[in-house]
Amino acid sequence: LRSCLCPCWSADMSNMTAEEMPQDVKAIKDWIVQNKPFMLDVRSAGEVASNNIPGVLNISIQELNSGSVAKAKEAANGRPLGIYCASGGRSRMAVELFNQQKYPCFNCHTVDTMKYVFRVSPEAKQAAGVV
Repeated sequence: LRSCLCPCWSADMSNMTAEEMPQDVKAIKDWIVQNKPFMLDVRSAGEVASNNIPGVLNISIQELNSGSVAKAKEAANGRPLGIYCASGGRSRMAVELFNQQKYPCFNCHTVDTMKYVFRVSPEAKQAAGVV
């Protein structure tokens, strides 16, 4: 059971086509295509090792809370951040951290949401610069 607050998890997206994309997930895809973000995964290194998206920077929420916000902003090089985690909670906390510093970002919710978006939308995958 997912603890994500977004309604995208009311359905199994593993075999879902682009035409069946839930509206909240479509909003994430559209934001990525329009903003060409730098993607940031705020899960722990262990979580990323077992389920990752190649080409995405990983800085855990604990590291961000310990002062690594500057590292993420430097890596993004002025691009907005598309932030995700496992269930949406840590990405929400990270978005709050970056909002406090007036740095543009968007909560992309979960790694599984992002894998789905990148699977069904090559345009979003290219815009985010992931392989």
